[in-house]
Amino acid sequence: MPLSVTELVTRLKYAVEGQVGEQRVVGEIGSCKPAGSGHVYFTLKDSTAQLQCVMYRYQAAMCRVALRDGLQVELSGRATVWEGRGSLQFVVNTVKPAGVGSLQQQFEALKRRLEAEGLFSPARKKPIPAFPRSVGLITSPTGAVIQDMRHRLESRAPWIQAYLLPVQVQGKGAEHGLAEAIRRWNEAERYGLPQVDYLIVARGGGSMEDLWCFNEETLARAIGASRLPIVSAVGHETDFTIADFVADLRAPTPTAAIELTTPDAAVLSQRLDRLSATLQRSLGRAVQTAELRLRVVQQGPLGQPLQTLAPFAQQLDAMEEDLQKAVREKTSAFSARLALLSARTTPHALHSRLAAGRGVLTAAQQHLSSAATNALSRRHAELQILSTRIEAASPHQALERGFALIRTADGRLARNTADLPPGSRVELQLADGSRHATITP
Repeated sequence: MPLSVTELVTRLKYAVEGQVGEQRVVGEIGSCKPAGSGHVYFTLKDSTAQLQCVMYRYQAAMCRVALRDGLQVELSGRATVWEGRGSLQFVVNTVKPAGVGSLQQQFEALKRRLEAEGLFSPARKKPIPAFPRSVGLITSPTGAVIQDMRHRLESRAPWIQAYLLPVQVQGKGAEHGLAEAIRRWNEAERYGLPQVDYLIVARGGGSMEDLWCFNEETLARAIGASRLPIVSAVGHETDFTIADFVADLRAPTPTAAIELTTPDAAVLSQRLDRLSATLQRSLGRAVQTAELRLRVVQQGPLGQPLQTLAPFAQQLDAMEEDLQKAVREKTSAFSARLALLSARTTPHALHSRLAAGRGVLTAAQQHLSSAATNALSRRHAELQILSTRIEAASPHQALERGFALIRTADGRLARNTADLPPGSRVELQLADGSRHATITP
């Protein structure tokens, strides 16, 4: 008799539980998803295989290890078969940390290296425009992410133009498409793309494996080299990728990226209403103040201009009289000075002044000549004395008195016996010539 599906699955369950039963297993957590019931579902994997695991609500509440993708753990539990789907399953009782998974290790290694290069430095991050006119979206054309972002942009800032450059956001090689999209938008004119003020790289949530293309160095380099500011909006609020650290701004979700980079139309409208009311009040007060000043002027002295100007006219007359008096006094002073100068420049006066000048010049010439003669005599006497001293200090005079100069073979003067070792050749310079000699012990 053939078995029913239920019978076969039940036999498999008993076989697995009987042959395998309670076990401890080590691996890396992936696709970790807490359920609303309190149960936690995840996969445990190594380089070649993976196993579906479940930790029921009671054990999950007692677990002190925060389960997350990439965590290397040691699980204690039992292997079984879930009849509902006929799949192999490991029911987890306890969890112990067992190091960091391979993906997490790659993530941390690349993060440390790029951070050491300064690619995460706040100093190199570009500001997002406060009032952008256009934005470029780099994400998948299908799914809820693009629709959520479009609806949020329309409700928040409908005047901003949004353009989509569709790319693959999951799977092997997706990082190359994302990087190429960034490069193309930085050369928009060359590739026929519209000019935008900034870019948003977006994707919905997922496991560490699903988001891995956003942890690749290729994409990180493209974000770092971008001329346009880039917002990274990948996954949920708890997800962090290398792209988040390199980008100019990290948004916890794709819709949050819209909220963080666009002004709210409703808030702007309220602000404009407040500014308009403030301006109207200020204008009203200014008009009232001007009207009050006009009434004061009309009722004051300026209301009768002739009486107001009369004192100023009188003051002007006094100033004119003072000016004429000053002109007359200056004219008289200049006339007297001119007469004095004229008297000094008559022929007789000039002849007398020239004669006196000649006398002074002659006396100065005689004095200068006498002083020069005396100075020259003193200098000549000093020169004679110095010449005598130099002659007395001359080596030639010493040679004339019977002394001799001894020079070594290389032409140096011998100053002590150390310069004259036995057997060395020397030159003896005397007053009337020189001779060669050999030093003996």
